[in-house]
Order: sequence, then C-alpha cells, then structure tokens
Amino acid sequence: MTKYLEIGQIVNTFGIKGMVKVKPFTDNINRFDRLNSVYIKNKKEQKEYEIEEVKYHKNMVLMKLKRY
Repeated sequence: MTKYLEIGQIVNTFGIKGMVKVKPFTDNINRFDRLNSVYIKNKKEQKEYEIEEVKYHKNMVLMKLKRY
C-alpha cells in the first residue's frame, strides 16, 4: 500500500490562465518549487497531474497544472 503526504488544499481558482490557489500545509512554501507532479484526490478518484508553473501570492501557492 502506497502512503501519500498531504501538502496543501485547493481552495479556489486564480486568474484567467487556469491556475489553482493552494493553501499550503507547510511552513516553507518554497518546497513547492521542487515538485514535478501532484496527486489530487476527490470523492471518487485520485489522479496524478504534472505541474507546469508555481507562483506565490500572499502566503498561498498558485499552481498551474498540465491538462490531459
């Protein structure tokens, strides 16, 4: 069984370029710079997404995911 670590929660969308706003669960949000992909889980499934871009805004993480 594979275990995963929660690094944040998507709280909203941001802007018109398809970014999501993530509330980080870490004290050092610059750790998001080293990520290549994330798993997003909803009520039905868990899916892996590649990260295209990461920015920071008011202690929140702005993340653009590649579309599949």
